[in-house]
Amino acid sequence: MRSGFDTAGALGSGDPGEFLRLLGAAWEVPGVAELLHTYENRSDVAALGLEVDDGMVIFHAADPAVAEAVWGFPVGAGDPDPPTFVDNGAGWRPYLDHLSLTCVDIALTAVIDGGEWYNAAELPADLVPSVAANFDRVPLPDLPMWIDVEESPVRWYSRPGLLLRTHGDDGAWLWVRALTRTGLESVYRALPGVTWSQ
Repeated sequence: MRSGFDTAGALGSGDPGEFLRLLGAAWEVPGVAELLHTYENRSDVAALGLEVDDGMVIFHAADPAVAEAVWGFPVGAGDPDPPTFVDNGAGWRPYLDHLSLTCVDIALTAVIDGGEWYNAAELPADLVPSVAANFDRVPLPDLPMWIDVEESPVRWYSRPGLLLRTHGDDGAWLWVRALTRTGLESVYRALPGVTWSQ
C-alpha cells in the first residue's frame, strides 16, 4: 500500500482510468477494478452481464445495509462518456454529466467507507471552513449527495495518505480515512474542537 498516494495529482492527469488504477492499488479498494472495467467497456453491456432497467444500464449499486440506490446510464448512449443517473427508490434522476466522473466519485466513496483508520464528525457551520484551510481540495466540482439532495454539496479533500469528504454547507458531515493511525491523529490535531463519532 502506497501511503504517499497523491489524489489530486492523479486526478490532474486527466485520465479517469489511470486514476482508478492508482487509487485501487494505493488504498486496496475492492470494486475499483470492476468500476474500471465498466468504464472502459461500457459499449459491451451484454458481455459485462449488467442489468438493464427502464432504459438504463445499471453499473453500480449501494451497499443495501446503507441504502437502496443504483446508478445507471442510458442504453445505447452514443456519448463515449455518457451522463449518469441515480435511483434511490424515487425513480431515476440526473446524477453527473459523465460516467468517468461518477466512477471516480464512487471509488473515492469506497475508500471513505472502509478501512481501519476511519472516523466521522458533524461539523457546526463555524468549523466547516477549517477543512478547506487545512487540506487540499481534490480537483472535482461540487457533487450531489445521492442519498438526499438536501445534504449537498459533496466536496473531497486530501493530503498524502489521507482522504476527507464533507457534505453540506450550513453545518456539514465530515468523513475521514487514513492509511495509518498517525495520519488519522494528524487530522485530529488539525481540527481541534471537533467531536468525533468514535
